Amino acid sequence: MVSLCGGLGAVARFVVDTLIKRVSTGFFPWSTLFINTLAGFLFAACVIYLRSYDLNMYVLATSGFLGGFSTFSTAMNEIISLARARHFVDCLVYAVWCIGLPVCAVLVGVALFGALA
Repeated sequence: MVSLCGGLGAVARFVVDTLIKRVSTGFFPWSTLFINTLAGFLFAACVIYLRSYDLNMYVLATSGFLGGFSTFSTAMNEIISLARARHFVDCLVYAVWCIGLPVCAVLVGVALFGALA
């Protein structure tokens, strides 16, 4: 079941990635940044709503769906690609954002969903 949910997450990532790439311009990898930030926010919702109620659903949602949806390995590859293309400022900004934005999304999500729970 975890693998099936991971596959569904990967399909969702492909759809979101395709939609964002249709409207974005330039070489900056906006879609991966958005996807990983959204995954962090959704992870917070899972922590607040699922972890204490249904551990199986929590594992399916986090390790399965969000594991397939998020794409930190792609983000690391994009950091290397930006560096190789000598876009050093963009590389540094993207590297900081790749870590910082998803972490901030988790913190905001925990605060928001915790207040709503």
